[in-house]
Amino acid sequence: MNSKIIPLAITVIGALCFGGSFFLSNSSSGDLDVEIDKTAFIMPAVHRVYANEDALNGKYYLFKAKITNNSDATLEDVTVKYRIPDYIDWTELTVSGEMFPGQTIVIPCYPKFKDEITQKTTESIEKTEIEITWDGADEDDIIEEEFSFKLTNRNEYVYTGIKKEEISTGADLFDNDDLLACFVTPNDPIVKYYTQNLQEKLMKGEQATVSKDPKDGVKFLGGIYEATVKSHMVYSGTKGIPQSTEDISSIVQQVRLPREVITGNTGLCIELSCFYASVLSAAGIDPIIYLIPGHAYPGFKMNGQYFAIEATGIGGESIGGVSSVEKAFEQGQKQLQEFIQRKNAGDSRYVAVDIHALNQDGATAMDLKDNDFMRKKVDDIVASWSGGKPVRTIDNNRQKNNDITIPNTPLVANNTLSFPVPSGWSTMMRPVPQIPILTAQVVAPDQLTTVSIYDIPVANSQQALSTLNQYFLGFGLEMQYQINGNSISGQTFSMDGVFNWVGKTIRVNNGIRIVAVGAPDYAYNQNSNIINQVYNSIR
Repeated sequence: MNSKIIPLAITVIGALCFGGSFFLSNSSSGDLDVEIDKTAFIMPAVHRVYANEDALNGKYYLFKAKITNNSDATLEDVTVKYRIPDYIDWTELTVSGEMFPGQTIVIPCYPKFKDEITQKTTESIEKTEIEITWDGADEDDIIEEEFSFKLTNRNEYVYTGIKKEEISTGADLFDNDDLLACFVTPNDPIVKYYTQNLQEKLMKGEQATVSKDPKDGVKFLGGIYEATVKSHMVYSGTKGIPQSTEDISSIVQQVRLPREVITGNTGLCIELSCFYASVLSAAGIDPIIYLIPGHAYPGFKMNGQYFAIEATGIGGESIGGVSSVEKAFEQGQKQLQEFIQRKNAGDSRYVAVDIHALNQDGATAMDLKDNDFMRKKVDDIVASWSGGKPVRTIDNNRQKNNDITIPNTPLVANNTLSFPVPSGWSTMMRPVPQIPILTAQVVAPDQLTTVSIYDIPVANSQQALSTLNQYFLGFGLEMQYQINGNSISGQTFSMDGVFNWVGKTIRVNNGIRIVAVGAPDYAYNQNSNIINQVYNSIR
């Protein structure tokens, strides 16, 4: 772990089954009682998430088997295996060495489909078969279960894993927002070829290189937009992001992959956003997809600042004229400011999908093969650009400063309990993979004063701090703390010294959120003004 990150990580205290899980009725052999929690459907595009029990905190699985020993005897070598005919052969999930009378175990199944599943172009109904046995079990005792599920095609995206009849809030509509990262494909040979042409043949000179300067990032963002205008790409309609809990028809959609947006020269707002995110990522920029009721738009983050552009400014059916790149960027920034306000007001319908952070958390894209026909389509698109002349991108010198920077951006907040980020501070999303409950950190220019945001899936503040301390103990650290209502304070001890901190906690949908600010004990007093300022701004 980065030596600078470890102190930051210790500075401050520091689902739902996809598709709507439900239970099969209990099965029993007399010795074992079995309850199967199963999924309703699987998306091939996200098959790597389903296969990885560590991805997205293990939220997405095929089924979970809850097994209880109802007998008076200890059962040896209880074994669970499953198969999906035509896709996965019989696979043994686990063997429990001993199950004592009354003991219950839960066995999750994270199915490992072959990569060929991403070539699936039609949906189908498939069957999962489960067999549970143990040493000494008679043939009549062996438990056999099966259930059907929908296997979608690779382009089908489901915005929520909550059953339609159970959707009650705006947040429910975006229950699967993390899975959007699987539809962002920067390593697709076609996307890489398009990005290479964009950089070399359209964005010539200094604009071909993207540094860590946000101005260069804005130029590149504008370059993507101008490329779509020059190729006459069309916004293909208004159907897209679900807008309300009644908008059930939009919950399941066919989503063109970025390569298909490029070669088809058209896309919906969510498709354009994934396309932009793919090209940005291929160029080494951290992409963000902003989801709001009824719409999505792309952008990026850099050095703690966030940016956006209105990709649908290219126009389309009944949309109107084509916006200039400056107007598209201006509209994107305007929408972003409203996004920040709504998000910090606790509106859970406003979601920032951080693609690279989700990649690190296991939400990775499918592998796609090269395609000569699609490369030829890219060549045709490149030929439609400006005849070799440099693209006209956003001129930062003509933009007002607040149009290209976002000072005091509280985007690191999630649903509740946020704070305004002081100007000049750097934001890092999920900076320490070994501590998955650490959602974000914001660091002062002096690299000493730090704010950390933790989201911990527990019931109360005491459990949250105890859980956090368990993580720290794994790194040879120890935390002492006090709780006073929703206010907390304490110290973290390590070989490097003592870190003092204060913070606040609040109950959120999935557990407890902690926002805390502090500094090493030798710098705490001299930085007390800014620490108190941040602490008092936490809402």
